[in-house]
Amino acid sequence: IDLIAIKDADQIFTADLVFSANWRDPRLSLATRGTSLEGCRFGPEDVWHPDIGAVNRLALTFIFGPRVTVDSEGRVDYEVRGFGDFSSRLDLREFPFDRQSLRVRVTSFKYGPRELELVGQKTERSTIPADALSGWSFVRSYIDTSMAPAETGAEKFAHIDFVLEVQRKSGYYIWNFVLPLVFIVLMAWAVFWLDPEAAAVQIGISTASVFTLVAFRIALRGRLPPLDYLTRMDELILISTVLVFGALAEAVLTSRLAQIGEQVLAKRIDAYGRWVYLAAFGAALYVTLLR
Repeated sequence: IDLIAIKDADQIFTADLVFSANWRDPRLSLATRGTSLEGCRFGPEDVWHPDIGAVNRLALTFIFGPRVTVDSEGRVDYEVRGFGDFSSRLDLREFPFDRQSLRVRVTSFKYGPRELELVGQKTERSTIPADALSGWSFVRSYIDTSMAPAETGAEKFAHIDFVLEVQRKSGYYIWNFVLPLVFIVLMAWAVFWLDPEAAAVQIGISTASVFTLVAFRIALRGRLPPLDYLTRMDELILISTVLVFGALAEAVLTSRLAQIGEQVLAKRIDAYGRWVYLAAFGAALYVTLLR
């Protein structure tokens, strides 16, 4: 029904869901019983049921249900609505241009795949609007029936995934992270345009850029979980850090050359270095953001 929040750092999403299922139980039909149960409502404990639920739920509040109805042919309809948090492992390698599949992992707590088969509806409709969640675009919802049975020790249980596919809106990160990062790197680029004899100014600009990048990385990391791989944004920040350290090393080198009377060589290094630095940063932007 609605997608409320996605917490990247905790790998949790909050959703308002209605889960419905149906099956046929001939023992409850008019032909078997002699009387019809149509129009009657039952609790799950009053009829046979597959004992299914979301195994990745962290906190779930039931808004209504479960409701169980039976028709004259023994068809049982089960429906429940819940609001809460679900864990879902996120693949953040493409951050901030990533698309995520948020999964509600539905499993039978009693029956294995030989006893019970969970089949998703062929047509899935969702009431979630495309712009329901700030910072994300809702793409689609679907049932994934390719999942292997859930295992607990030696036991296996019937399993199916309900998937909410969302696309991150990257505009926030472009304006608030990438653009300031460009200015920080260009600030360090200024050392190539200064007189090599102005060592204090050159080194001051370079070290300020380094410290700013470190703080920048810490601020970004607070939004993500601990990862054992680099995201696109991590790659850009890492390359930018290397370039800024390179500018610092170049400033130290040229100032030293100026001190020993090699001003001409120092200025030549600056002349070549400024364009090599700019070209390297342009390549980094292309490889990490535009590939």
